[in-house]
Amino acid sequence: MEKMLETMKHRSPDGFRVFRDEKFEIGMGRLSIIDLKSGGLTLYEEGKYKLAFNGEIYNYKELKKEIGGVWRTESDTEVVLKSYIKWGVKCLDKFNGMFAFAIYDGDTVFLARDIAGEKPLYYTDKPFQFASEAKALGFTCNELEPAHYLIYDFKTTKTKRWWNFKPTEIDHRNAEEELEWLIGDAVRLRTQADVPYGLYYSGGIDSTLLSVFHEFEHKFSYEDGDYAEEFKETFPKILWHLDYPVNHFSVFALWKLAEMASKKVKVILSGQGADELFGGYVRYLSPALEYQAKLKYPSYGKMFPNAKSPTELGWEEFSGNLRELLRMEDRMTSAFGIENRCPFLDRRIIEFAFSLKSSEKINGFELKSILRRILRKRKPDYVDFEKVGLYANVNKWIGSSDGYGKKDYLNLQYKIYETFSCNPSLP
Repeated sequence: MEKMLETMKHRSPDGFRVFRDEKFEIGMGRLSIIDLKSGGLTLYEEGKYKLAFNGEIYNYKELKKEIGGVWRTESDTEVVLKSYIKWGVKCLDKFNGMFAFAIYDGDTVFLARDIAGEKPLYYTDKPFQFASEAKALGFTCNELEPAHYLIYDFKTTKTKRWWNFKPTEIDHRNAEEELEWLIGDAVRLRTQADVPYGLYYSGGIDSTLLSVFHEFEHKFSYEDGDYAEEFKETFPKILWHLDYPVNHFSVFALWKLAEMASKKVKVILSGQGADELFGGYVRYLSPALEYQAKLKYPSYGKMFPNAKSPTELGWEEFSGNLRELLRMEDRMTSAFGIENRCPFLDRRIIEFAFSLKSSEKINGFELKSILRRILRKRKPDYVDFEKVGLYANVNKWIGSSDGYGKKDYLNLQYKIYETFSCNPSLP
C-alpha cells in the first residue's frame, strides 16, 4: 500500500494515511484545499466506515445543512461519508462535484465516480485493488466508467450506472438568463478555497466568460515557442504522469501551464467542457447546418441522412473525447500538486446544456451562440478570435515525417511507455 501511495505522491503531497484490518487495507494521500485545519484527515473514519476521497463536492455546505447533526470538520470529505451513511447509493444523486472515492465498511467496498470523469479511478478484480492512477496497479487494470459505481463484497464485483440522464431538447423561455446565473454560481462555488487560486486564460470565449464572473488575481496563458530541448527532456515525465499514450499535442502546453500556475496557486479553473456542451467545435458546423436544413425542409432528410444536431454531437464527445481531455488536464495539474476545477462541468450546467435547443448552440454559422450572447452582454468590448490556443509544435520538435506528426508522436510515446510497464515507479 505504501508503495502504491508513493507512486501517486505528486497527486496528494499534503500527507498520507493507511488503515488495515484482517480483510482489507485502504490508504489515501491528501491535497489540502478546504478546511486546512483538518486537512490531515487524509483517510476519514466514522464508526465502521472508512473513506478515501479524491475530488471536491461543491454543494457540500447545502448538504451539511440538510443532514444536520454534529460535525467534526468543515470539509466536504466528512459530508461525503455522512451522505453515504444517510442515503446509501442515492447520495450520488445529491452531489454536485468531481469525485472518485472508496468507502469500506468491513463487509463491502464501494467505489463511485463523477458524471464527467473529471477524477480518475481504476481497479483490478483478482486481487481486488483500486487506485487513482493505472501505474499504481502496474498498468494492468480496468477503468471505472464515469457516472458508475462499483460494489465489491469480497466475492464478486458489480458495476452500475448511477446517472441516467438522457439529452432531450426543450424550450427554455429564459435560456440566456438561466445559463448566465448557472455559470456565475458555478464559478462562485469553484472559487471556494483556503489557498490561492487562478484561471487558465486563453482569451477565447470560455475563459473570458469565466473571468467576467470573478476577478481573478492570477491568470495563466500558454506562450508558444521553441521548446524542442525542453520537450525531449520532459516528455518521458509527462507520459509517466499520463499513464497512457495520447493523440493530443496540447499535452505539452498543459504541462507548461501547470508548471507556471504551481508557482503561485494551488487551485486552477479552466473552460474545459464548454465546446462539447455548447457546440464549440468547427467540425460540428457542417452536420449542424444539415440538421437545421432538415428541420426547416423535411424533404431534405434523404439528402442528409447522417445529419446530427449539436446536442447529439456534443453528447457523443462528452461521452468520448472529453474524457481524454479531462484526463490530460487532471494529470498535468496533479503532476505539480495543484487541483483543476471546470465550472462548465457543473452538473446543473451539463444537464441544462443537453436540454437546450440546438439553435441556441449553433445559430447559422455562429458557434456557441448562447455563450457569445452572454459574453457580449457582460463584456461589450470583447473582440473575437483573439484566443491563444494550446497548440504545441511537437511535429517540428521530433522531426516528424508527416504533416501533423501524429504517427511519429505516438510511436515515440509507445517506445517510452514500454519502459514504464516494466517499472511503474520510473518518473
